[in-house]
Formats: sequence, structure tokens, C-alpha cells
Amino acid sequence: MAMYFGACYYPEHWPESRWAHDAKLMREAGFNVVRIGEFAWNDLEPEEGRFDFAWLDRCIALLADEGIRVILGTPTASPPKRIMDRHPEIYKRDMYGHIRGFGTRMHYCFNAEAYVPYVRSIVGAMAEHYKNHPSVIGWQIDNEFGCSDTTWCYCDNCKAAFQRWLRAKYGTVEAVNEAWGTVVWNNRYESFEAIETPKLTVYQLHNPGLQLDFRRFSSDAIRAFMNIQVELLRAAAPGQPITHNMMGTFNEIDYYKLSETLDVAGLDIYPNFPNGEAINPYTPALFHDATRGFKGGAGYWVLEHQSGTPGGNIMKPTPKPGELRRWTYQSLAHGADAIVYFRWRTATFGAEEYWHGILQHSGVPGRKYDEVRRVGQEFAALAPELEGTVVRHRAAIVRSFENDWAFAIQPHTPGYEYLRGVKNYHRYFIERGDGVDVVSPEADWSEYRLVMLPNAAIVDDALVRKVYRFVEDGGTVILDFRAGSKLPDNRMRPEVLPGPFGPLLGIAIDDYGVIPLEDAQGVSFADDGETCQARVWYDVVETTDPETEILAVFATDYFAGAPAVTRRRAGRGAAYYVATELDRGGMAKLLDRACEEAGATPAWRVEHPEVEVSIREAGDRRIAFAINHGTESAVVRPPAGSVTLVGDATPIEGTDELSLPPNGVLVFRFSE
Repeated sequence: MAMYFGACYYPEHWPESRWAHDAKLMREAGFNVVRIGEFAWNDLEPEEGRFDFAWLDRCIALLADEGIRVILGTPTASPPKRIMDRHPEIYKRDMYGHIRGFGTRMHYCFNAEAYVPYVRSIVGAMAEHYKNHPSVIGWQIDNEFGCSDTTWCYCDNCKAAFQRWLRAKYGTVEAVNEAWGTVVWNNRYESFEAIETPKLTVYQLHNPGLQLDFRRFSSDAIRAFMNIQVELLRAAAPGQPITHNMMGTFNEIDYYKLSETLDVAGLDIYPNFPNGEAINPYTPALFHDATRGFKGGAGYWVLEHQSGTPGGNIMKPTPKPGELRRWTYQSLAHGADAIVYFRWRTATFGAEEYWHGILQHSGVPGRKYDEVRRVGQEFAALAPELEGTVVRHRAAIVRSFENDWAFAIQPHTPGYEYLRGVKNYHRYFIERGDGVDVVSPEADWSEYRLVMLPNAAIVDDALVRKVYRFVEDGGTVILDFRAGSKLPDNRMRPEVLPGPFGPLLGIAIDDYGVIPLEDAQGVSFADDGETCQARVWYDVVETTDPETEILAVFATDYFAGAPAVTRRRAGRGAAYYVATELDRGGMAKLLDRACEEAGATPAWRVEHPEVEVSIREAGDRRIAFAINHGTESAVVRPPAGSVTLVGDATPIEGTDELSLPPNGVLVFRFSE
């Protein structure tokens, strides 16, 4: 896949007399692409049925003169006021029944049939006009589906669509009642038409089966809405790739299913906007690895990459000198084939006037532009080396949207989230100078040696068989607390835990409980007595097979002495069970052993917790990245015979080692 470098550009925000100057500055920064048009509906269709592409044609021509092509955005994220006034039924409603009105974006309901003709009209007109345009390299559909709490809508459109979705899935209302267990609290339904969406009720304790199905339905509704546009674009312009800018670990839409009809996955990434966490390299790394997994490990496009201070009414931390370049190389290291910064110039008006771009409000090139231009020069030299390469690891974390939703509905203990478990596994690999794939339950696991399934509560028969087969064929699997506890309809399994995984693991669980997030229990490892802390949950495990090894035990409370970590060989592989959440030290001890045992070790690594390592490869060609996220220099030792492509590191006299400074990047080619 070709490599692209550029920014999001909004020519409609600026006088046309400025466009040529912008294009010249972009070319000097090394740009070869911009994203354009995704919020320009009124400019593209000033009156209903009258389209004006002339201004956009002129802008695209100016960009082409500087060697810059475009990704066109369909503008359906923000339907014009005239449409909303004519069809107020298009507005979303919240769970309280309130209309979520005009004034921002994403104010439309995905199930509003009245909106579809307008979508077909604007997208169809754009596709027809630009289907053969040499400057158009692809299309972005809409913008950030689900952002700002817009996945779920409780209007009458959605109620009727939900009822149709349930009818298609279950066939009879009796089957719905059985799946959801509506006999509880006398909630039985007598017809599909009687079923409500999970709006406000007396208790915020809706039936968990209803809630899970509503999340599935809502995700499917977004996919169906998107596919209206996919089909239009693919029919008119079959040679132009289609993407959507997804949001990494955002958990309200099943991105695996959403990506099925896309040609390339897209990502929006803002490392200095970490949603309540301290700024760290692990969160954006997980965004990248998750996105790479949406299309089975293929390269992806970063369609919005942080370039300045993010913020709406409140601003987040400003990227310091060198950080923008560091974050950009992290994106490339994890498999991005396009870097599109958000945004070119900071808006002087509107809701995002504090969401800063490469240029400040003045439009005068400054520190950030100089840093981007440096990256552009390096990118031009590096791109030929990266074309056609992908990221592949020997270990994978299975990220399940169904289980993510199940824990969002029933978090077990206040504040717990499914993604916490995913992050704990993922961070280990980043800290140890390795990497890991993040994949779907349906992915092909045959190339992996170690597979981790955090909080795999909901499992169907196909996944259970897949886990058994993976271990029998020589793989190592790690399951942890709540594994196998639920049926696909979100009911509890009426069997001894861990349900269908019991024979594989050689354990049984009768008793269990929560450990409040602010508390901890002790765990002691059997081999050396080393201790760590246990949080969130405990299972009181009993071994049922003499071949089951006890690797660690709880050291405190009434369950002291009960196994906390077990391992059992099966076939040519092994299965681990972790009965709690181990702290980072305990997790490292467990995964060190599992990785070594499974052979899930990298071709090259750096023994430094703040140096991130990733390798892109194609055949016998390997491109390694080492990125220093720390505040002090770190020592790295590239393999013998490696060829430096980008190098901030300096030789350490008398050794074959290099010193990599803070914010430093080292990229080199090597053969294993």
C-alpha cells in the first residue's frame, strides 16, 4: 500500500486567496495528501438539489499543482438545518425522551428513514462528480460514528427498528422472553410491538439481555447506515478505497463488523487527550494495535493525528517540542500507512477554535510546522522502505466487543471496565520492548503462539472449540476471571465455573467475590515465594486434575491458599487460568513465563521499559523502530549488519551500543 503524509484541510473556512499559499506550504512540508470536505454540505449543496463543486474543484486543482492528492469526506455527520427543520423526526432522542437538537454535529438518528434520501443525494452527487478524478485517492464516510454519546438513540424510529431487528433474530416473541428471562419481575412481552428500548425506568437496572441486544442492534444500525454510502461509492467509483475514522478502543460500535465493508481501517489519535489518564505511550499504542486488528492486521490510515493543543472549551496539554514527531513515529511503527494531521490551520471561529492545528490561528508557520516539515523530509526517504510492510507478532490479545458491552452493563465492581484487563496485558508487551496484536474472537489464530482472552465471560460453542483446538495444536492460552460464565444471550451459565473451559483448565470454581478497586489481596508465587497484589476479583479455585499445576496462591483473607494462577498442559499446548487481576509485577512474572514457554519472543527488542519497539516486515525485509518515551537517554543495541534509516541515536564509545535521547527515534533495516 502507498504511504501518505498530510493534514485535514478546510478551505471553506478561509478566503480563496489563501488556498494557493496553503498548498505551497504543504508541499514544502512534504505533504502528498489532505482530507477535505467532510463538514462542507452547505457549501457543496447550497440549495436542495443544486450542487456546487466548482469551489472544491478549484481547491483540488491548486493542491494537485503542488503534488497533493485528496481523501474526500462525505458530509453526512452534520445534516443542514433546512433538512432538520423539514424533518424533526431525524433528531436523536436521549433515554429521557429529550430531543438532542441542532448546533453541533451527529444530531441525526441512524434509523431515521427520512434522512436516507438526502444522504443518497449528496453522496451520490459527489461520487458521480469525482469518480474518475485523478486526485481522489479515497473516501472517508461520515465522521467518527458514535462520538459524543451518539451511538444510542431512543426515538420512535429506533424503537420500531429495534423491534424489527429482534423479530429477525428471534422469530417469535416467546424466544425473546426465553433468552432474556423476562419471567423475572414479571417483565414478559406479549408481542414484538410491546418491546421498548432501555429508556429511563424506575430502576436503572434493565434486563441485561435486553441491554446487550440493544447495543448489538445499535452497532448494526450504524453499520447499515454506513453501508448505504459504501454501496453508492463502490458502484460509482470502484477503484477508490473507502474508509472511516474510528476511535481506537471506543467500545460502543463493533469495529470488526463495521470494518468488513471498508477497504482500509481509519483511526483518529490524540495522545495528549487521554480521557482522564496521565499522558502515556500505552494508550495510543493500544489504539493503533486495535485498529490494525480491525482488518486482520492490514495497514491502516491515521485520518486525524494530533498536531497541536486539543480542546473544546477546555484545553488539554500542548505537545512539547519533539513530541509531535515522536507520536508520529509511534503511528508509523504500529503499521499506519497514512498520517493525516488534524488540522492544517487552527480555526478562528466555531466549536473547535481551541482545537489547535499545525498552524496557529495566525496561519504563520511556527514551531509545529517546522517539526512537521522535518518529519515530512524523513517520511519521504522512509516511505519506500515501508511500502508493503505490515506488523505481525507471535502473541495476541482477543478483544471482544460483546464482553466489553457485557461488563459495561454489569461491571461487577464499581469503576471496573473490560478494557482495563485488555490494557493490563497490552502494557506488559510495550514495556518489555516487544509488541502484541489485538484481534477479534473470529480472527485466524494459527500464526500465534500465545493468545490471551481477558474477561471472556460470554463465549459461544464456536469460540470454545477454537480455544481447545488452539491449545491442542500447540498454542498457549491465558484465560482469567469470569471466563465461561455467560451464555451468548447474557444469561449466566447454569453449570460449575469456568463452564466449558473447566476440562481444559482442570479447575472448578464454586465461590468468588469482588475486591474493591481501592483494596488489594496478597498473592504468593509457588516457585520462589515472590509476592504481588491481587485486585478487582477473586475466584476460589479447586483443581480437578492432578496434571493442573498451581503457580501462585492467594495469601490473605478466607481464601488464603486457594490457587490464584494455574497451568495445565493439553495436547501440544498449555492453558493458564488467572483467578484475579495481578498487579504489574505479578503480570510480568506470569507473562515472562508464558511467552518464553510459548516461544512468543520478538526478532529484536530493547530491555528498557520506556523504549517502545515495533517491527514492520515484508518477506525477509524488516524495519525496526525504537522510540524513547522517557525523560532520560536509553541504551539500544541494533542487530549486527543493520542499516540506519532514521537515527537520533549516538554511538557509545568502545561498544556496539547506541544512546537514544528523550523523544529520540531510531529506525533501521535488518534481517533476522
